[in-house]
Amino acid sequence: MAKNHNKKIYEQPSLYLLIGIASAIIIARLYVYLGGDLGLGYDGIRFHHIFLGIILVIVAGLISFSLSEKLRKNVNIMCATAFAFGFGVGLISDEANFLISVGQYYNLSNYYQPINLYVDTIFIVFAFLLFIFSTFIIKRK
Repeated sequence: MAKNHNKKIYEQPSLYLLIGIASAIIIARLYVYLGGDLGLGYDGIRFHHIFLGIILVIVAGLISFSLSEKLRKNVNIMCATAFAFGFGVGLISDEANFLISVGQYYNLSNYYQPINLYVDTIFIVFAFLLFIFSTFIIKRK
């Protein structure tokens, strides 16, 4: 098992995972807030950001699992993969939060409900606590 004792904080993939999650949620919220109902779509089919999140998670997961041991030790590759994975997770969580709160029909105003902001905030705080735990508490053992 690789030891993280000598890694600086900016070399921790968990930091980039956290940054990816938080930035995806913030960017998705700003996009909807500023752009309103501007969405990608074709022929009445809407392309929600959950699909981009799923693609990012799958690609980043496949890359991280298929790397050789030598590449797995490369901090830049692992941090970039962690960011892409975190960004995908952030997009998925933001959209899933919205889809659960929508109810029976799509209405953009459902996206602005306070519960959605609370759930996104709780998710970011949870990711931050996971980062703190993985960086500082596990490091002491």
